[in-house]
Amino acid sequence: MHLFDQIPDTLFSVLSSPNKKIYVDCLFIIYDATNSIEDSFQGERSYVIGKLVDYFDELKDGFLLEENDEVSTSRQKSVAVINTLKQNGWLGEEELGDYKTSLNLFDYSIKILDLLKRIELGEQMEYTGELYTVYSLLASFDIKDGLTIIEQAYKKVDDILRKLKTLKANIYRYYYDLVKKEKKENLQEVLERLLVDYKTNFFDSAYYALKTTDSLPRYKRSILENIGKIYQNDLYLDTLANQALEHRRKVEFNDAFNYVEERIRYIKDSVDSIEFLIDAIDEKNELYINAAASKIMFLTNTSEDLEGLLNRLFKVILKEKQFNYHEIFNLTRARNLDDNSLQTIRRQRIDPVAEAINYEQEISDEVKEKKMASLLRANVFSKVEINNHVSYLLEGADRIKASQIPLESNEDFVKLILIFLFSKSVGMRYDIKVLNYEAKIGEIKFNDFEIYKKGKST
Repeated sequence: MHLFDQIPDTLFSVLSSPNKKIYVDCLFIIYDATNSIEDSFQGERSYVIGKLVDYFDELKDGFLLEENDEVSTSRQKSVAVINTLKQNGWLGEEELGDYKTSLNLFDYSIKILDLLKRIELGEQMEYTGELYTVYSLLASFDIKDGLTIIEQAYKKVDDILRKLKTLKANIYRYYYDLVKKEKKENLQEVLERLLVDYKTNFFDSAYYALKTTDSLPRYKRSILENIGKIYQNDLYLDTLANQALEHRRKVEFNDAFNYVEERIRYIKDSVDSIEFLIDAIDEKNELYINAAASKIMFLTNTSEDLEGLLNRLFKVILKEKQFNYHEIFNLTRARNLDDNSLQTIRRQRIDPVAEAINYEQEISDEVKEKKMASLLRANVFSKVEINNHVSYLLEGADRIKASQIPLESNEDFVKLILIFLFSKSVGMRYDIKVLNYEAKIGEIKFNDFEIYKKGKST
């Protein structure tokens, strides 16, 4: 059965119309007005219209119907919206008697609006306690309620996997916006996305509970042992298959047996997969953080070396919508290759002969310093370096505030950001506590935070 056998063909047309923002607002108003135990998404028409009238009384934007019908008053606009939503399959209308009618949201409308509201509110995903629930269900397994227990554990594990997959995709979205999109950004925009938006959706999420109090290693062994005992017990499998027949999950015993077996195997395989998925999320997270650090370094580099000069040159070019590159580059278009073109002539392959190393040759201190600097630069923003940097900042103390750290260079500035972002990563010897007041460094404002050694939070 196809999707549009279940919902009207024109359902999503209101979400792509010029009035889409108004239609969505009105749908949310109807959803909230009818979302009660008494109403159960069925509201009296006059009451719903009253809520929409209040909305249009305060609306400053213009509202013109696509059919060019004349609507001027807030009540006329409310009725027009309800008629449009009815025509496109979002609402139904029912006669209640005594000259009263009700507006009803359909089941698919409720599901779609529920999802849209969660997206609008930026609802964070919660993982806390879900692995413990799976562990508890299987640890107290009773064959009398066996099918119910297996199905609940299956749904919980599937929910955890779906949320983790969504989180990984969400990190890629931030990375794509930062690196792939051709968008002009200043330092403040990058920092706000990194320290506010990204922090809220990833850093502050319950994801880190999966690596600490609610960590997978804490429950994995017990879950796999208990699910293994069920899977290897033929009597249990037959009983579960019969329960599936009784609950009308399937009509044939073999189909019911396969139904049960697939869920048990899915639980086992998924618990094994969660560990790899968490590692992949960590890799994505560090990839985004490193890319953000590189962009911050680019935006803050105003030195007089070649990198700083190129940085300022790119900024000048990007600010201009039309830039004459011939003023700084001599560019020509080569359409054909011939003997006089600037092509690279292929040379005959010659096998290299290794020369003996001259251990007595002298290397100047300047060359050694440049080589060491290039090697250290590659690791200056690693987790190991940040750990060492925090140890240096603390110097025997238990804690220090971010606003107290001296920032003498761009690298110090980036390291402060990485201290914040790496604090929840595995292997870090410190943690942070966000404070409820702002600090300011130059033109950048941020919530001050306290850095402390792990085990010294109080």
